[in-house]
Amino acid sequence: MLKTAAGSLLLVIAILLIGASFVFDFEEWREFDEKLITDCPKALMLYDREGRLLSVRGPEKRIWVSVNELDKHTVDAFVSAEDARFYSHGGIDLYRVFGAAWADIKAGSFVQGASTISQQLIKLSHLSTEKTLDRKLEEAVLAMQLEGRFSKDEIMELYLNYIYFGGGFYGIEAAALGYFGVHAAELTTAQSAQLAGIPKSPSAYAPHLDPEASKGRRDSILGLMHEYGYIDGSELDSALAEEPVLSPALPQEKGFLLDMAIDEAALLTGLSREELLKSGYSIVTTQDSRIAAECAELMRDDSLFPADNAQGALVVLGENGNVEAIEGARGGYSDGVFDRASGSKRQPGSLIKPVLVYAPAMELFGYSPTSLLLDEPTAFGDYEPRNSDEKYYGFVTLRTALMRSLNVPAVKVLADVGIPQAALFAQRMGVDMTDESPGLPLALGGFTHGVTPLAMAGAYSVFSNGGVYIEPHTVLRILDDKGAPVYSRPIFGERVMSEANSFLLTSMLKSAVSEGTARRLGETGLPLAAKTGTVIDAGGVRDAWCAAYTRSHTAVVWMGTDSAHEGSLSESAVGGNQPARMLAELFSYIYESTPCGDFLKPEGVTEALIDVSAEAEGAIYAADENTPAEYVRSEFFIEGREPAEHNPKRTVPEAPSELGWSMGGDGRPVIAFTADGSACYTVVRTDAMGREKTVFETEGVSGYVSFADPTAAPGCAYSYVITAKTKTPEGDVLESAPSRRMRVVVPFVQP
Repeated sequence: MLKTAAGSLLLVIAILLIGASFVFDFEEWREFDEKLITDCPKALMLYDREGRLLSVRGPEKRIWVSVNELDKHTVDAFVSAEDARFYSHGGIDLYRVFGAAWADIKAGSFVQGASTISQQLIKLSHLSTEKTLDRKLEEAVLAMQLEGRFSKDEIMELYLNYIYFGGGFYGIEAAALGYFGVHAAELTTAQSAQLAGIPKSPSAYAPHLDPEASKGRRDSILGLMHEYGYIDGSELDSALAEEPVLSPALPQEKGFLLDMAIDEAALLTGLSREELLKSGYSIVTTQDSRIAAECAELMRDDSLFPADNAQGALVVLGENGNVEAIEGARGGYSDGVFDRASGSKRQPGSLIKPVLVYAPAMELFGYSPTSLLLDEPTAFGDYEPRNSDEKYYGFVTLRTALMRSLNVPAVKVLADVGIPQAALFAQRMGVDMTDESPGLPLALGGFTHGVTPLAMAGAYSVFSNGGVYIEPHTVLRILDDKGAPVYSRPIFGERVMSEANSFLLTSMLKSAVSEGTARRLGETGLPLAAKTGTVIDAGGVRDAWCAAYTRSHTAVVWMGTDSAHEGSLSESAVGGNQPARMLAELFSYIYESTPCGDFLKPEGVTEALIDVSAEAEGAIYAADENTPAEYVRSEFFIEGREPAEHNPKRTVPEAPSELGWSMGGDGRPVIAFTADGSACYTVVRTDAMGREKTVFETEGVSGYVSFADPTAAPGCAYSYVITAKTKTPEGDVLESAPSRRMRVVVPFVQP
């Protein structure tokens, strides 16, 4: 009967509203538009790679939550506080309407509201807060239309997600996190009642503004919940006894990586940054929060910087091009700070050598770690590069040149490769060469514009990835406000160099850690490959770099000054000093409890022992049992390209194979053989009694050699053998086995 009466009364009200159209100007009323509610601004949410919520961004911090996820006591609290007959009326509560009207008549003005939850939602989304009869009628009409479009549970969900709870929190999820540090689905009865009390007047009842008033309203709502039968007496007592404890946990982390992720997501979705911040989208970033926190600490550690005026940038890439951490300024992130990691192009110095010089030389021209280069003062037209220490080492291997970061050999290799091919190769590794002036100084990092630390990290990750370039990125996945996938990062890259050559270059960069300019990283005990770079001007160091990588992480650090106005750093502030020290601390932290596997030798690469004793003479040989241990090195090669020849100065000589004898005109035997000029030859005669005698020696003679044995006695029989001898560089004598034996009988009768 009550429902029938209520329905009849609503019909009467509808007729009255239609009649009111003749009194009020309905043409100026707004039409019901559900998108004004459903498409309200929703916060952008950013997560780390593990799915931990990092930041809620946007003009309205609203996190949409389904009403089905909420506990029943949460909905009951709002019904009790705002609209006791919510589930029975059709958008207008007639009892409250007449009660409020009577109160207003007695007061002579609008002093009491009768708005249902539906009406409140309409007022907030469609109308102004003006209290006029015209606006109240418009509100009622639109509320009825809302009820006709959505179910009660749907309206409750829209309401709970739309309303403002003070503190910058829109919607119940943001409020639950912002005030109590829990999700809306985890609210206690007392917490639900306290949140339900806020929308009536956030400035009066928000718990962070007036805790006592907020608690008082909470207790009143708990009383209503008990009165309406939603909770029993014991539940009421328990809820009243619960002390409100504010524990804000709505994450609003800021950082360089998160800013980059928002910009990247805007490009991927086609939305503007402003649209994205109101979209309700979720962005799963590539951030490794553990590594990111350590990087922030390192950038705040003044002891790791060479001077007060030094700035810095730090980038860490994981596998597949994931930017796991990025710091663009010393001291960490702050609003408006310039991101030097992704936005500042700096002179790379020697850090560019593996990318622009040695990688293309190996991949395109067959250079290997044992390729020999002559390190000596050399003029290339008007360009005369010098080694940083003004020392020159003669013939050196490619490994040594890279390990010591020698300048002249690097320029020679670039001249051999050719600038166009080298520049194209570096471009494929993510280094922008478009506007760089072509010239041999590029080999030493003499760029017109420079390279960002992020780009250098991407280039070095090619070696970590086995020769594949994957563009650094900060976004893994994007979900829309309903949780549907919008974007998922595909795993793909471009092979720039073979896995074999990448491994060879990595092995050379490991030498820079064990013996070269990046020795500070060797203190970690980790299997690291690294390269340093330093740019010095007339005043001192302007740019100091270090890049290092393992199989799973690549990191680049830059330190320097922003401009000449900021001065330079001392000449001790080289890449192998503070930058290398920072990366040593970083990698020690990354692998403090995680094993760090060494680089795996791929198929097509072989390891062989070489003899480097003749390196200074411009030759590398295969080692053998005669090579002294101090000259034996283990080296990697592309299969089939390892040296096959042994050092002839260490090879046991062979006795002549072309030899013979004849009888001379004087009746004495003549011995002849073919000699090699590198050996000393000895002819030994043995008589019938077994007595041996050296009858001839020669040294440094090549070709046909003959001699007569004047001491051979007539009528005697002899045998002759020839041996060859050489001396090693250390003075050891190597002697061949005897040649074949020649038996000679000297005639009795002489001519």
